Amino acid sequence: MKYLNLCVFMVFLAATTSCNRDEIFEREQYKHIVSLMSNRTEGIFNIFEEELDLEQNPSVGYIAASCGGALAITEPILIQMEEDLVLLREYNFSNFEMREDLYINPLSLLRYSINAHQINIPANERSGRMKIEVNARDLSPDSAYFIPFRITRANCELNPDKTTLLYRMYMKNFYATNRTPIEYQHVGEKAVGSGSPVNTMMSKRVFPLSGNSIRMFAGNQTFNNALTSVVNWSIKVEIAEDGRLTITPWKDTPTGVKVRQIDDDEYYPNIFKIEDLGYIVYKTFFLCYEYDEPFTGVTNTMKERLRLEYKPNQDKK
Repeated sequence: MKYLNLCVFMVFLAATTSCNRDEIFEREQYKHIVSLMSNRTEGIFNIFEEELDLEQNPSVGYIAASCGGALAITEPILIQMEEDLVLLREYNFSNFEMREDLYINPLSLLRYSINAHQINIPANERSGRMKIEVNARDLSPDSAYFIPFRITRANCELNPDKTTLLYRMYMKNFYATNRTPIEYQHVGEKAVGSGSPVNTMMSKRVFPLSGNSIRMFAGNQTFNNALTSVVNWSIKVEIAEDGRLTITPWKDTPTGVKVRQIDDDEYYPNIFKIEDLGYIVYKTFFLCYEYDEPFTGVTNTMKERLRLEYKPNQDKK
């Protein structure tokens, strides 16, 4: 009898232990844990990078949160957000230590707006997002722009490693982006002073400024990202709806390049167009202008064609 009772007890204990394990397993499998979504990490810092379309005014971006678990949620999840400048200071010190000249500044509050600082994940959904409207036009394409965020409250369990986020914005238009280097193939001819023109060929960096304008270095000057070089050598090219171009200095400074466009050249008539050669399509600029070099004042006449391969199905305007 004692042996029989012991066997019954052991069966009961095994069943109870099994049920407890199953309960713990199911609880772990099905519980809902929320994380802010990022597409890059730097150490402990979560970063979400997004290109904002400069043709929109304002440009629209988003940050998002996702909810894990084997089953969909049955009740909405509400996540309260706030900007967190301490997070950005920690990021700067982690990357640059005492080099404060390299610190990334937060995007000015005057440059963006958020209607509601919250992310809502509806019932039966896996994710939700918060909209950010940004006035990105004429921001310097050479600078980094961050908005730091932190979850302050949520009616669910949070992933402790995913409660903060650095939102980094890049800028793009139909002609360029500053997220990755965009290089047009330049061919042309350059005349120094009253001398004879010589042929030029190079790759030329192009940056977006607004929905219909770009920045590049004058002539065949090699790109250099030093601030003095960018300010002194950069020109702005604005593209009208009919493709006509207007060429001006990017910055009107005493030492900067002086530029005057020439509009009567037959082969370089200051226009932008899509060139379909049958086997390949290009975005193409035809430019003709004079420019006075910084510091020396030497006058150069530049005629150039800039081409970038264009795949309409991958790069829609």
